[in-house]
Amino acid sequence: MQIGYCAKPDQIGLVAAAGFDYIELPVHTIAGMTEEAFSDCLERVKAAPIPAPSFNLLFPGTLSLLSPDTGDGQIAAYLRSALERVARLGGKVAVFGSGKSRRRPDDLPYDQAFRRLTEVTRLTGEIAQTFDVTIVIEPLNRQETNMINSLGEGACLAAAVNHPRVKLLADYYHVAVEGHAVEDIERLGGIAHAHIATKIGRKVPTERDEGYAAMFRAMKRTGYEGLLSVEGKSDDLALDGPVSVQLLKAMWEEA
Repeated sequence: MQIGYCAKPDQIGLVAAAGFDYIELPVHTIAGMTEEAFSDCLERVKAAPIPAPSFNLLFPGTLSLLSPDTGDGQIAAYLRSALERVARLGGKVAVFGSGKSRRRPDDLPYDQAFRRLTEVTRLTGEIAQTFDVTIVIEPLNRQETNMINSLGEGACLAAAVNHPRVKLLADYYHVAVEGHAVEDIERLGGIAHAHIATKIGRKVPTERDEGYAAMFRAMKRTGYEGLLSVEGKSDDLALDGPVSVQLLKAMWEEA
């Protein structure tokens, strides 16, 4: 199991020194860079001792995907520019969390919002395919968005989209906060990417938790071969990183 850490490009040296196998970078940050800044970022990633195979935060919060004022052309133009940079950085997976972007307007009925989100996600998958990138839908807790708050809803969205480049992600933190069962990973047929952080405080895991073990068992039973990104806070990553990597790899082996 490869264990990575979600961070910004200028932290790649810190992430590598902390013992992580890779870094997961934010798409919208990369997309918003000037050409000069992106060139610097590209050189930094190429020179780093660890790769950047996965990316998160696909859309910026300023792009309201379910607003009637946001058309396919605007979304497609952003995605082509953003995912081209992701591909140049070596990215193969892009996480569709972006809770603010996919938030349902109060005056939009859920069924209409779901249909529109299906269209947007299918468009995202089609564009991602041209860059050899897979989009993974991240169910988020209800404090972060009002669309797709469970693994079941995420699986339904992926099924409705029905595109080979659109799959499901499981984030232990969001599943735990919502009080859902991590065993749903197996019931729903598996996932293509995973995030993890402590339920309390959303921190870097440094202590054993039966919830992690249950999640890993469910992932293993579905033949999971993807990555595991730590998306948690740390006051001292140099201290917490090696402990977390050792812990999670040991628990994965035991699961």
